[in-house]
Amino acid sequence: MRSQMPVFAMLLLVSCASAPSARSPLREALVNTGTSDVESAVRSCLMQNGWKVDDVGSYAGGSNVVTAYKAKDQTDVYIHAPDQKPRITGGPDDGNPFWKCLGGELAGGGASKDKPKDGAGDKTPSE
Repeated sequence: MRSQMPVFAMLLLVSCASAPSARSPLREALVNTGTSDVESAVRSCLMQNGWKVDDVGSYAGGSNVVTAYKAKDQTDVYIHAPDQKPRITGGPDDGNPFWKCLGGELAGGGASKDKPKDGAGDKTPSE
């Protein structure tokens, strides 16, 4: 029984962990955002953090999937329906700048400091 205590303690700790998208303030921003806007923000934040994002997403188990690559690493971000908790699963590890960027994008402030605030440099459809 004593030899099983460390295993039990580790399982208990893992079961208490929560997805980054299930924590405030990102959780609240996801509740009020449409799926296409969430997918757009996910793509933008992955690219800002050096990931090469597949142009075409996929659909798995009722969720939109955005796949991205960096060097030999691959990440899949699953965007679930607004009524599911957590709204986003997968993606880069917890603590990755992607999650902070995503919170900023969905809050409307954008997370990129080098992005012009006045819209300068934005391309219009006619360009």
